[in-house]
Amino acid sequence: MEKLIYQTIENHAKKVIETSDILLGVEKQLGVDSFELKGGYRSFASFINSLCEKGFLSPVKASGINGRNPPLYNKYRILVENESKLSDELVLELQALYPKLDKSYYFKNPEAYKNDRKYILMLSQYLLDSTSGRSLKYRCTMNERSFEIFNNEKFLESHGKVLLKRVGLSLEDLNCYKTLEAFFYILLEPKDRLNILIIENKDTFYSVVKFLERKPKRQIYGVNVDMLIYGEGKKIINSYSFIAEVAMDKEIERVYYFGDLDYEGIGIYNSLALKYGKDLIVPHVRLYQELLKAAKKPPKLRTNQSEVPLEPFLEHFDEESRREIAAVLYDGKYIPQEAVKFVPEK
Repeated sequence: MEKLIYQTIENHAKKVIETSDILLGVEKQLGVDSFELKGGYRSFASFINSLCEKGFLSPVKASGINGRNPPLYNKYRILVENESKLSDELVLELQALYPKLDKSYYFKNPEAYKNDRKYILMLSQYLLDSTSGRSLKYRCTMNERSFEIFNNEKFLESHGKVLLKRVGLSLEDLNCYKTLEAFFYILLEPKDRLNILIIENKDTFYSVVKFLERKPKRQIYGVNVDMLIYGEGKKIINSYSFIAEVAMDKEIERVYYFGDLDYEGIGIYNSLALKYGKDLIVPHVRLYQELLKAAKKPPKLRTNQSEVPLEPFLEHFDEESRREIAAVLYDGKYIPQEAVKFVPEK
C-alpha cells in the first residue's frame, strides 16, 4: 500500500492533491478486499501522516478534515520536487532497511540517500544480522566498530558522524566509544583528592618535575601539586578529557594552569576553563607573577597572534598584576614560561 500511495502522490501533476483522490486510486489498484487486508483506511491515514512528518506532504488546513477516524485533511500540498526523487526501487529499498533507522531525512533528500546508499545498506545489513547483534553486546572503540560495519576504521570518525545523525543513531546505539587522546603526566602524590598543575611547554614541564622531586611537600609557590600534566600547547584543550581515565575514583580539588604570557597561552587557559569549568581550572597566579618579575624587558611577539578576551584570565589577579599583564600584551610583547628558573632553594 505504501508504494502505491507514494506513486500516486509522485505522479500527481499539481502541487496540491485531494486525500480522496489518493484513497480512491489506492483502493482501485489494490481492490477493496486487498486494501482491507493491508490495514485499510487506518494504515492509509498512518502513512499519510508519516509523509507529513517526513516533509513529503503538508496539510492544507483551510480545506478542513474529512470526518473519518482517524481524521485527515481534505487536501495536502506536495513538497517534494519531481526533479529530485527516489525511484520506486529505491523507495522500497529505503522502506526495507532496519526498522529502527530513521529514514525521514533520506525521503526528503533523495540525492543524499544516493550518495550515502552504500554505507546505509552496510549499516542496515549489520544491524539486521544476528551475528552482529551478538557482537553489539560487547563494548568496543569507535574505530573497531567502524571497521566491523563499514570495513573502514576511520569512517565513523569522518562522514559516519553525519550519517549516524541522519538515521537517528549514536555511538551509544552501536555500543562503542571514541577513545580519548592521552596526555603525558606524572603522579607525584597518589592522594584521594588531587591538585593538578598543567604546564604548557615541555622544557618548563621537566624543570618543574625536577624542582618538585627535591621538595618533600611537593609545593610550588604556595600550591601543593599532586599531579603534573604536560599540556603540549593547545592539545590539552581536548586531551584533558583523559583525566577521567587517569584520576579514576579520585576527586580533583583544583587544576592550576601555567603557560606563556601571550594571547595564545591565555587563549588555551580560556578554552580549558570554558570547557571544563572556571571554578575547577584557574591560573597559577604566583607563577605568572614570577614571569612578570623575571622579564624586565619582555620581547616583542615573533608570531602573529589573534587577541583573546583577557577578563576570564585577569579576574584571578590583583589590580597591579592585571595592569602589568595587560601592558605587556597591548604593547605586542610576551613572556615565555622559560623566563622562570626553577632552582633549588639555598
